[in-house]
Amino acid sequence: MHAEVIQIINDIEKQCDTNALLYRGVSYWPLCRMRLWGGLMQRLVLAKKSDDAVSVSNVGPSWKDVEQVNAAITGSANLGLLRAHKGKTELSLKPQALFFLRPEEYGDKVAGSSYAKILDSVYERAALQGAAAKIELANPPTMAFARRYPSLFLYLEAAGRDVAYDPPGTLENFDAVAAAVAARNVGITLDRDALTADMGKVFYFARIFEKILRALGPRALFLSVYYHPVGMAWMLACRWAGVTSVDVQHGRLGPYHGNYTQLIAAPPEGYHMLPDFVWCWGEQTKHDIDVDRNPDCSRHGGLIGGNPWLSKWRYGDTTGLEPPEAADFAARAAGRRCILVSLQPLESPVTPELLQTMQQSPPDWLWLLRLHPLRKHTAPEIEAILRHAGIQNAEIEQATALPLFSLLRLVSHHVTVFSSVAVEAAAFGIRTSLLGAEGPSALAPQIKRGICTYTPTTERLLANIREKLSTALPPVTDDFITMQEGIVDQALERLIR
Repeated sequence: MHAEVIQIINDIEKQCDTNALLYRGVSYWPLCRMRLWGGLMQRLVLAKKSDDAVSVSNVGPSWKDVEQVNAAITGSANLGLLRAHKGKTELSLKPQALFFLRPEEYGDKVAGSSYAKILDSVYERAALQGAAAKIELANPPTMAFARRYPSLFLYLEAAGRDVAYDPPGTLENFDAVAAAVAARNVGITLDRDALTADMGKVFYFARIFEKILRALGPRALFLSVYYHPVGMAWMLACRWAGVTSVDVQHGRLGPYHGNYTQLIAAPPEGYHMLPDFVWCWGEQTKHDIDVDRNPDCSRHGGLIGGNPWLSKWRYGDTTGLEPPEAADFAARAAGRRCILVSLQPLESPVTPELLQTMQQSPPDWLWLLRLHPLRKHTAPEIEAILRHAGIQNAEIEQATALPLFSLLRLVSHHVTVFSSVAVEAAAFGIRTSLLGAEGPSALAPQIKRGICTYTPTTERLLANIREKLSTALPPVTDDFITMQEGIVDQALERLIR
């Protein structure tokens, strides 16, 4: 289905001059592309389920409200920058590398503090090369928790006092793209008013962010998942300020991802609201991003930087990375065959086939159901599904709370629909059973190498797990994640030196 969605988008790009879609001189096609990709994926992939599957609440995370946090102004007052946990750490206001993070990225704990594994692991290396800083939007509920590496917080109301919020501009040639979308008859429409409002927000935020970038003077800005109005505003601000923008790979993007690949219509100078580079875990993702991008486009290409968080767990010093609960959980799981299940933000994340396999599995198998980072609040619903099915040999709380790589040291097999955990598990020598119809296309290279096996039925899933658990398997060979020594530092050297 991913390929089908991309084909629809590419067809629209061929029918309509997307480079003529301008808002105040900036192409708004990336915003259209993002909306089309999201809407089509929701309808054709995420919301699909069998008739007997149980749905769960598919909304984003919420944060506990707090009345206030201990924060102080840092730097020039008109920048609106705050430093929380006053007196703990002095933060650089002249970084070579600036990192923008969202609170939902802090999914792990290191030494008792929250850790954003994708960006914090790159930040650590950047800080060793020179000054580095992290920045987040100021919001009391999300500022309250302790971070392994403190952030600067941008108070938009203060930073935006001298920034004009323009009256809505005009979406040039909107009728042409609306007609091209309608001609595909896919049940998705573009809302002119909503797009106009979002572009107004992007411009307003971008003017604030440009002011921050010019004041701090970084050479590169790093984020992970740029495709939302705030992320796109950072990309636009970087273009205006002459700062290199980098999106760090957060999962298995694959050859068909509407926000990264198949940019067949990208203009030679690139889109203003897309990153200059995509930091890739390995050669496969770089290839997927580069292969069908307009060859005349000078931006949005892949840059191999590896997966520093995985490298640390696989080959580095893990002292302090594993929480105390990990040892207790390992002791409880001793003597059992642990099967990790990586759930995804689907309408029905626990399929009937998975439930039936769990029901039929031996009592010494322990099923570790790991909730998607944005769906941790659905734990009570998943637990209710398991209780109703009479399943008792399952664990959700620790399977979700413990670091993924801590779990991968314990498990014997992995099950998912098409989660990127499949390629991370491969680095630990673990094979994966794929449940959903998306698996064969999403993880085709891993299927070819015997790392993943397509098991759409209960019978095939149970048989494949039994076979993998009882057979001496050769070491996994996969080039999806580059483990070359020094690759992270080489990428950073290129970007900030």
